[in-house]
Order: sequence, then C-alpha cells, then structure tokens
Amino acid sequence: MAAEARRPDFRKVQKTGGDSFVVSLPKTWVKDMGLRAKDPVAVTVQPDSSLLIVPRRDLRAASKSEATLEAQGLDKDFLLRHFISYYLAGYDTIRLTLGRGDASLRGFIREGIRRKLVGVEIIEESSGGILTQCLSGYVDLPLKKAFERMAIIAGGMLTDSVAVLQGGGSELAREVIDRDDEVDRFYHFLLRQLNIAVRDRSVIQEIGLASTRDCLGYRLAVKSAERVADHAVAIAGQAESLTTLSEGSVKRVQDMATLSRKVFDSSISSLLRLDGKLAEEAIARTKDVIRMEEKVSGDILAPRMSGAQVASTKLMLESIRRVAEYGSDIAEIAIDLTVAEPQAL
Repeated sequence: MAAEARRPDFRKVQKTGGDSFVVSLPKTWVKDMGLRAKDPVAVTVQPDSSLLIVPRRDLRAASKSEATLEAQGLDKDFLLRHFISYYLAGYDTIRLTLGRGDASLRGFIREGIRRKLVGVEIIEESSGGILTQCLSGYVDLPLKKAFERMAIIAGGMLTDSVAVLQGGGSELAREVIDRDDEVDRFYHFLLRQLNIAVRDRSVIQEIGLASTRDCLGYRLAVKSAERVADHAVAIAGQAESLTTLSEGSVKRVQDMATLSRKVFDSSISSLLRLDGKLAEEAIARTKDVIRMEEKVSGDILAPRMSGAQVASTKLMLESIRRVAEYGSDIAEIAIDLTVAEPQAL
C-alpha cells in the first residue's frame, strides 16, 4: 500500500469554463479520507510549488478527542507523566478518574498541571475525578514566539546560576531552579503543537512553519533549549558549594558563561531568522568555549581544594560548555533548514 502511494498518478488538468481549472481526486483516496461530494478540503501551495490537499474535518461536525486515565493503584508521579503524555499527543480533553477520591492526589495533579503545562483548564472537579480541557494556543502564542520566550528564560537561568558564585546563595539558586518549571511549560506546549502539526499537516502553516521538515528541526531545537535550562539548574547547585572561590576565579567562570550564552543566543536567532552566517559564527564560537574550559579549569583548580570542590568545579565548567554545545546543535539545525528541499519530480 505504501509503495503504491509513492508512484505518481498522472491526471490531466481540465478547463471548466472561464479561467477555472480542475483536477480529479483519486477515488481510493477520497474513500480512505471518508470524504463525500461537496465536502471542503484545504489546498495549500507549498514552498516547492507543489500543492498540499488536506481534508478540513474541522469544518464538519467532528467529535473532540478525549482520553481517560484511571488513577487507582498508580504512583502519583507515574500518573502525572502519563497525563503529560496525553497532553503532548494532542488530546482535547483528558479525564482523570480517581476511584475512591484522594484529595492529596487531586492537589498534586492540579499543581503539576499548573507548573508543567500551558493551556490546560480544569473544567470539572469532584471527589471522583478531574476533567481537563487542553486549548490549542497557537493562535495567541505562535510556535516561534513561544520558542523564543523559552530560550530567553533558559539563557537568563544560565547567567543567574553563575551569579550564585558571587554570594547569591541558596535564594538565587532556588529561583533558578523554580524557573525551570516555566521552561518545562513552554517545552511541553511546543511539543504538543509540533505533534498536532505532524498529524494534521493543515496546522503546520497555522503554527508558523513551512513543512514537516521544519517540525522535525524545531523538535530537536526545543529539546536542546530545554537541556540548557537543566544545565543551568545543575550549575546553580554546584555554585552553592563554591562560594569561596577567589574573585579572579569567579570572573573567569563568568567570562566563560557569558561566551557560552552568546553562542546559545546567536544560535536561537539564527534558527528564528534562518540566518546561515550567524549560525556558522555560533558554531565557531563553541570551539572558543571548549578551549576556554580547558584553560579556566587549569587556572582555578588549586591543590588546597577539597575533592568535593574539585568535582563541583569540573561539573560546573562542563555544564557551561554543554550550553554552548547545545547552542551549536541548534545552529546546525538552522543551517540545515536554510537549504531548499529537492523539487518533487
């Protein structure tokens, strides 16, 4: 079946009068799509000048997708992970059935939804369960804008995590860790939009992308940005135990973090603007960060440091380097997407 779908089915363009032209649709495709006479389809011109024809089922009376989760006997973290999985899959409503009715579990799920997800509203709640509705969100918050906001938060987390070395202490470190929840919210929101777009290609342009290839590229870039935030959390944790570093050593670490953030910020801009030159510059700067890590590590590690301090310092510098490397990965995606796709034969 898949092999047959790849073979071209040549059809003649017919003139119907005036300036109108028509091409008949394959009967098997029409039947497979469940279409009837006068059903609307969306026709979209693609970047390679081909036409994409997609059934617009949303213009017909279509039932909303709903998932049900049975909570009885499940660990609360397991339950939240599976709730998020249904959210990412693109379900419109998710019903959580609690059985005996556990108030603490309801509270945990409510808090998890608030901290981790965008566009989820609790529309019903009782002792026996929770019913949530997931809003599409991409009209008010386009994918590229959401990605940009996510990256700005992650970059700020990196800067503040290193500032803990200057005496910001536990309060600033805690603030960095808390902001990771905001990055996760954007991360899950973006994955949901991309999953919906891959399943329904008529959504791709609505979320601000051009093709399914863009969806794959952004899927990888979004994960890299999420990992940057994770490394910022790790840096903040290590920095708490290194507040006795000399002023000169702290300055060296901050300089490295500043360069690493520049790589990350430039890579984000290169992807959003599809700027190949900027992407190449970001990749080249990554090598400077790697060389700086080697030099800074050799300069600030001192014999008087305890084994724990040495380990924390190395882990912190490694995380700063990883931020630049994730930025380099995003820049490579930008370069890939600047290349036009081959024209269909």
